[in-house]
Amino acid sequence: MRIQETTVTITYNRVDNIKRSYLQYKDLLKHFNEATMLPIPDDAPLEIPRIIIKSLNEHAQLNISPIATTLAVKYDNGFENNWQMCSGYLNERIVSIFDLLDRITNQNYKYIGLVSTILFDDVTKNGAQVITRNLLNTEKIKDLYDVNIKYTFAEDENTFVNIMLQNARIYNSTATGEHSGELSPENQVYESIGAIIDINDRKGYNENKQYKSDRNKLQGLIDYMDEIVTFKLELLLKKGEYR
Repeated sequence: MRIQETTVTITYNRVDNIKRSYLQYKDLLKHFNEATMLPIPDDAPLEIPRIIIKSLNEHAQLNISPIATTLAVKYDNGFENNWQMCSGYLNERIVSIFDLLDRITNQNYKYIGLVSTILFDDVTKNGAQVITRNLLNTEKIKDLYDVNIKYTFAEDENTFVNIMLQNARIYNSTATGEHSGELSPENQVYESIGAIIDINDRKGYNENKQYKSDRNKLQGLIDYMDEIVTFKLELLLKKGEYR
């Protein structure tokens, strides 16, 4: 199993003058380089980041917009094989990110999402067939080239867990797909299985008019991710069970 990347998205009520607010509290942010302030006009779509900040070793990037902040992390140097190291990396940086955002947003958080992308690289061929056999439990589907299955679970009264499984074809490094024939079977190294795990407290936000998220909610999402990556995901893929 290889953990490729994780994204944390923190959504909040609109913040006006986001750049000025950031500059006021920027010293609270640890583990990151100086920010790049983008020349985005105030009337631009709110989802467009106004501030981009790279982590010290550039494994992560923080994007800040008037309505959301996203931390995107790519893993290497052994982190990709150890979720506990990945979650430790997230936890170290999330503390100061929330220290900053608590002041910028006045803690008016809507909901938080945590998404991890994983490759089951121990499966090296027939990824689509493995998914079909273990999850669809049917022999009546023939000549299947690609498969994509999404499950959504309500883990508690506030939390959705979305798990998407799909076969993933890995090609040699020279196959970019820009020219005809580059994605031929001859250039395919193996066919594995990819998973995208999306955990969020959108259920609470959707169903409760008084709902507010906070930094403790994110810790709960990370705890769910711990359990899913280390136990539940493999059980679902190999046995079609989720418990």
